[in-house]
Amino acid sequence: MQSQFEFCFKGNRSYIQGPDIMTAILEYFSGQAVTDIDVKFNGICATNLNLVEGDECTDAKVNIGLSLDGKEKVFQLLEAETNIDCRYDYDEESLVKMTQLDMEGRQILLNGITGYSFYENVVAMNKCLLQRLYPEEQGKWYFTRIEQEEVISDDALITVKLIKNFNFRLTKSDVFIAAKKVGSVYFSMVRG
Repeated sequence: MQSQFEFCFKGNRSYIQGPDIMTAILEYFSGQAVTDIDVKFNGICATNLNLVEGDECTDAKVNIGLSLDGKEKVFQLLEAETNIDCRYDYDEESLVKMTQLDMEGRQILLNGITGYSFYENVVAMNKCLLQRLYPEEQGKWYFTRIEQEEVISDDALITVKLIKNFNFRLTKSDVFIAAKKVGSVYFSMVRG
């Protein structure tokens, strides 16, 4: 089984943003009950991607674990031979303006529906939180992993709370709806 996912670059980026990959994964499996999602990003993706079942490839850009209709499955996304030749606008600032920072609680809250996907919200919120908590750190934050029990609505009013910082090589933030934890998001800082 192999399927190609085609993407457009977002804003001025020259790589596929993780939320777009997550959206493509869930769209591909729509119609099935998707639970126990665990997706790891292993590097920057600058070409379209091929979805393959299994986990044998050592150079996969993305490793995917999930349950489909109650059955555990693993997949990988590999670089395809086709280049990305489109781009679309993305206004991350408008999304961030709809949040409220709680520096003491090391968390950021979404105050309204943004019109963006759950993943776009989580990633922009966590990036903003990390940048504000660690303004002196020099480098670029990258979305490296997400774990969630079930698919979450794009209009969910979420809170993202920093739980651990492993010396900036990896950070873990939990995602909440109301007071219920619904998943975790991981970022890494790449310096220089």
